[in-house]
Amino acid sequence: MSIELDRTRIVGGLEQIWEEWAEWAAGLSTDNWATPSRCPGWTVQDNMAHIIGTEHMLQGHAAPEVDFPTAHLKNPIAEGNERWVESMRTMSGPEVLDVFREVSTQRLAELAAMSDEQILKVGWSPIGEVPYLRFMHVRVYDSWLHLEDCREPLGHAPSAGGLPAEMSVDEVATAAGYIIGKKGGAPDGSRVEVNLTGPVGATIRVAVDGRASVVDAFDDGPTCTLSMSSHDWLALTGGRKDPAPLIDDGRVALGGDEALARQLAERLAFTI
Repeated sequence: MSIELDRTRIVGGLEQIWEEWAEWAAGLSTDNWATPSRCPGWTVQDNMAHIIGTEHMLQGHAAPEVDFPTAHLKNPIAEGNERWVESMRTMSGPEVLDVFREVSTQRLAELAAMSDEQILKVGWSPIGEVPYLRFMHVRVYDSWLHLEDCREPLGHAPSAGGLPAEMSVDEVATAAGYIIGKKGGAPDGSRVEVNLTGPVGATIRVAVDGRASVVDAFDDGPTCTLSMSSHDWLALTGGRKDPAPLIDDGRVALGGDEALARQLAERLAFTI
């Protein structure tokens, strides 16, 4: 699966998820800001600081030189993220929100001012060398997932769907071959169908023929199936939840070859 480089859709998705973040965060209390999120070592405030830091990086600013915890970090990208987060830990939640509003407004203006040549220029991203606009699609997914990382621990209602959620499902679907084949270890000849029941409904099919690839349809029925909400799919592929309770209580339903389906469900986490 590939992402269509639709400038209006992608930049519109960014605008929507950043507006959603700002509106949601405006109602937080001091205790809410300090609540641990689903990301180890990060509070709600830290998640917003992370988004700010990435956008500052995209504006050409170097990560601050600060001391930061390293025990939970896995790679240089994570180290850069932590520098930005640590640099804002002395600020209050509302102060971080003010910076977020400022930088998100700046970034949307910068994107609007880019020529087609500039926004389609190939360069570095967390998913490899891709057009800049493709990187912005990843930014929608990252921003959406981190908002869910904060909503759930506070007991707030999750995303009801909409464009940023749909784009997040699309983003993960591009990696479904890697998730099912490489991470999950689906054997050659497998046909794996993932059914997302909402709020974003989708069917993702992966066929393993030498290598695992996302396909539109199977020549025969699926070897196994996984069915779950789009929220649980994005949480599990993002490494945010232990899959075992979700499998045991039926939130992740297994079909066909249940042993293979369980194996895959237990190995969905793929993000850094």
